[in-house]
Order: sequence, then C-alpha cells, then structure tokens
Amino acid sequence: MSTTRRLALSMCALSMIVAWLTTACGAARAPGQPLPPITAADGRLYAGGRAFEVRGVNYIHPSDADLATCSALQFGADANCPWAIEPIAADLDRLRGRGVNTIRVFLNYYVFGGARAADPNYSMDPALAHLDTLIAEAGKRDIYVLPVLLAKYPQDRFRPADYATALDLHVRPVVQHLAGRPGLLAWDLFNEIDLGGPVDPHCWDWDNADFPLCFPLANQRLHFMQAIHAEVKRLDPARLTTASLGFGKNYFRPERADLRLADLVDMFAFHYYDDDPYDSGRYAAHWYYGQGFPADLRRAIDELNALGLAKPIIVTELGFPSGRGATRDEAALLRDLRAGLQAVRDAHAGGVMLWPFQTDYRLVPGDLFS
Repeated sequence: MSTTRRLALSMCALSMIVAWLTTACGAARAPGQPLPPITAADGRLYAGGRAFEVRGVNYIHPSDADLATCSALQFGADANCPWAIEPIAADLDRLRGRGVNTIRVFLNYYVFGGARAADPNYSMDPALAHLDTLIAEAGKRDIYVLPVLLAKYPQDRFRPADYATALDLHVRPVVQHLAGRPGLLAWDLFNEIDLGGPVDPHCWDWDNADFPLCFPLANQRLHFMQAIHAEVKRLDPARLTTASLGFGKNYFRPERADLRLADLVDMFAFHYYDDDPYDSGRYAAHWYYGQGFPADLRRAIDELNALGLAKPIIVTELGFPSGRGATRDEAALLRDLRAGLQAVRDAHAGGVMLWPFQTDYRLVPGDLFS
C-alpha cells in the first residue's frame, strides 16, 4: 500500500473517530459562544451532550476582600463592599487555571428585592446588573454559576401567607431576569432549608423526632419549597433545579411528611462537614451516621441513589478548617479533600463544590481538579 493511500485511509479513520466522539459527547463550544445548557439524564449531568462533572467552589467573596468589613459578596448593595469586577475576574482566572468549572453564589434575599418590603423605592437593578457581569465573566472562562436563591431569608416566614412576599419581592424578579440565559448550572432554591436551628436548636436537623416542634417545622418548609419550585419551573422551565440540604437524607425525611423534596427537584445537592470547625456538640446526636469520614459521605450518596429516581447528586459544600485551632493541618486538609472527591466519584455522583475555609487558592481548590 502506498504511503499516500495509507495517509488518506488514516485521515478518513481519524475523521470517523472525531465524528463519533462529537455525536456521543456533544459538539465542542466554539470560542466566544455561550456555555451550553446543563441537562440531566439517567442520574448524570450533561453540557451540550457531553458528560459533565461539577468541579466547583463556593464563591463567597473576592480573595482580596477585607473580611472584617466585607465577608460576603453583596453585589454593590453594601457600602462596606464596593463592587469591583476586576478582583473577581482575577479570581476566576485563578480558579479556571486550577480546573474549576462551576462557582456557587449566594443571592441575598434583601439585596435582590427583599429590601422593598421596608423601602418601596429600593431597586435591585444595580445588583442584577452586577450579577449579569459576574455570570458573563465566568462564562468567558468556561465556568458555570450556580445561584442560590433566598439567602438570608427570614427563618420564621414559611407560612402560606408568606409565599407571595418571597415570590413577589425576590424569587420572581430574579428568575424572570435570568430565565433562558446561558451560563447557569441550575437554580439552587434554598440553602439548608432542613436546618431549623435558628428557630430552635433542637431542630438543627428537621428530622429530629425526639422534639415535637421539628416535624411541623419540616412539613411547613416542605410546602414552602413546593411553592417556590413550582414558580421557578413555570418561569424557567428548561433549567434544572435543586435545593442544597444540610443532610442528604432529608430529601426523603421526615418519613410521615406530606411530601418529599426528592420528588420535586431535578437533582440532589447536600453538604458534608464533620465535627470540626465549631459547636461540635450539636453534631453528636444528629449529624449523619456516626461512621466518620468518608464513610458517612458515601452512605449519604448511596441512600439517595437507592431512591431509584435516577437524579444527579452534587455535594455542594465540602470543606474542612485547617491550621491553628483546627484538627487538620495543611497536609490533612489536602488528604481529606482528595478522599472526599474520590468518595463522590466512587459513588457515581455528579461532582463536588468546596467550601473555602481557606482563602488561599493554593489550598482550596489546590490541585484537586487539575
């Protein structure tokens, strides 16, 4: 066979392989094009038809922020935290360089509309514009944004009479503003709705059957979530939904509740921390299963898979303090982050997002996703 013919056949075979990969995994994104939408099928996440593993961090504040006065990203609504996209863009560059493909961002209820209850003249337009800028800058770097609705929402406002206020002031305008736009991983409807500790410490886990207040608290909040989810889906039907829980098991507990959160959302999300950093006594009775890390993390994922609903599972907060006053030094931190990611992968979950107790990207995410 001539060299020319061999080369031609080789090029043909290569073209067929490329075509097969494109069909199986989805076409690659051209430079300057928006990020493809995230979809779910058979318990997996996909981006433009390609399998997608969430490799993320919770983006709480710019890495150069003065934490004494500006410990949270307020999108320009707090004079102590003036908005500047330049340090955020620099952080996104660093995160992308370390393999991060998703950031989770908290949308403060008052900043994004809730303040209108006290001041009818308050406008969330500047905050929405800054959020648009952040999403656009993240998208330029192939980073999705997972926005968390209702951050800092009042912990005693889950009655049916409260639904309209939450929806009118915050949920509806934010979701309408971003509906159908590229760059979002999903809607995270509420952060740790299952942790009722601010109402009563006994209900730190709403599944605490030993205290009579906890069951009605859980039932009330489940109905609130049903109302929020229905409206978000009406406004942005193609977008995936989740609700990051403190405990994975609370997607299907309490057992006698009127409904299960597992049946509402498109994907499961929960958090894992052990008995460090603080108030470790509160974890003793109601923190996972007492098997330790990473066995408790793996069991939480296995229980969600066992529901048979074939929904993706994301650990949206995983983190450990390190250094002075903590039980882990730097080496132990890196060891346990790797162990956590491996447990997630071994359980066939869809990814993990780190909680940055450390502000040094050398440590979090470090080389975990590289």
